Amino acid sequence: MPASSPVLVGSCATALLLAVAGGAVPDFEREVAPILEAKCLFCHDAEAKKGKFDLSSAAARSHSSFGDILDLVSGPSPEMPKDEPPLSPTEVETLAAWLAAGAPWSEGRQLAYNPKRDLDWWSLRPIKEGLVDEATLSGRNPIDVFIDRKLAEKGLAPLGPADSATLVRRVSYDLTGLPPGSVNGQRSTVNGPTEAPFTEEEWQGFVDTLLASPAFGEKFAQHWLDLARYAETHGYDKDKPRENAWPYRDYVIRSLNEDKPYGRFVREQVAGDVLYPGEPDGVVALGFLAAGPWDFIGHSEVGEGKLDGRIAKHLDRDEIVSTVFNVFQSTTVQCAQCHHHKFDPVRMEDYYRLHAVFAAVDRADRVYTGLPPEKERERLDLTSRINALKAEKRKLETDQKRLVAAKTSGLDRRIAELKEKHGASELRPQYGYHSQIAKTPDEEKWVQLDLGAAHPIAEIRLRPAYDDFAGIGAGFGFPLRYRVEASDDAEF
Repeated sequence: MPASSPVLVGSCATALLLAVAGGAVPDFEREVAPILEAKCLFCHDAEAKKGKFDLSSAAARSHSSFGDILDLVSGPSPEMPKDEPPLSPTEVETLAAWLAAGAPWSEGRQLAYNPKRDLDWWSLRPIKEGLVDEATLSGRNPIDVFIDRKLAEKGLAPLGPADSATLVRRVSYDLTGLPPGSVNGQRSTVNGPTEAPFTEEEWQGFVDTLLASPAFGEKFAQHWLDLARYAETHGYDKDKPRENAWPYRDYVIRSLNEDKPYGRFVREQVAGDVLYPGEPDGVVALGFLAAGPWDFIGHSEVGEGKLDGRIAKHLDRDEIVSTVFNVFQSTTVQCAQCHHHKFDPVRMEDYYRLHAVFAAVDRADRVYTGLPPEKERERLDLTSRINALKAEKRKLETDQKRLVAAKTSGLDRRIAELKEKHGASELRPQYGYHSQIAKTPDEEKWVQLDLGAAHPIAEIRLRPAYDDFAGIGAGFGFPLRYRVEASDDAEF
């Protein structure tokens, strides 16, 4: 073909390959691997392998077609990376040059997804101390310095200092949620701007009084309970009440009022029964895991034997895992139940490993006494001894029943044989007895009854006997002719 002849190509990617053919081969480690790991491996590694396309190793790459890779990542509207910013022109040219050179791969090199994270985002920047020198303070609160600086940037003038009455009202509502004067020891006589201002010692004492009030924990517990998605009903269709949810609420209030260290506060709520066995807070704090909504119908009425029940179980574990990480790690992990996380390094396998941590957790009532640790250990010891004695009692009863059965088995067998031989009957002696059946009506029969001793007899009553002989049901009645005789003669 003449050098000046036009070339017909199937796509812009083919043209790009022809354009870079014969150029310098990109360095795989420095130029190609970072592109693949950051932009491709999210969907096309050994595990995800979407579209049956694996770019994680040379062996995997040899079994995948590269014919349309450039078509997917180049052009005015590239299809890949899906739902992500497109590759830059430089990155596309690098891949084209690499493919034109035969896609060389470093020997033994295994790639893994490694997203380029925008660490300049404000929430990912390291926290910096906001140091303010004394000259800048000029007797002001350090917070006011930052507020005044921002107001100045916006061309706004700050308000003047609040009067004592306003300060009392604000801090009372902020720290306790109650109006001034509701907590013992408050300076409740401040009524207007003419009131004498607080001295520094008075203000400090006033604030300390509010912080020491039980109302402080009650006010600020609501913020934590919101994070824990606390409720005293299950939610969902039936919204059944949770009569034993309140101990967790009181635990949060008490922890805040006791200034419990945050690390201990966290550990108790995630694994208190394991980390602090025998301590009341190690049990009641686990209410954090069970505080959220719970599908009573899906779990209790449908159950895991049906698909709806298994789905309810999964959603319940997702709710626990998500809340633990949302609250304590400020990280959303629930997206990873369907795909690798696109921002934080959380993969699907990480998410389901977290599921496994809480797989055996079920929502149920546990014994909670509120006793101090030493008394709780004493209670547990007594409970253990009681259970041991009950087990010993059951063993003795079982052994006794076994011995009695061994002694009476022969008697039971003999009784059973007699019943089988003579026929078991529910008839009682007062029903009377059936005499021998005679072949002719004129045959003489008699029955002698020995009372064992002489008794004065004033009256004799004769009743027909109930007799189920031959299935008749009501006996044979009386003979047409009969005679009753009585005597105290043993030879009669």
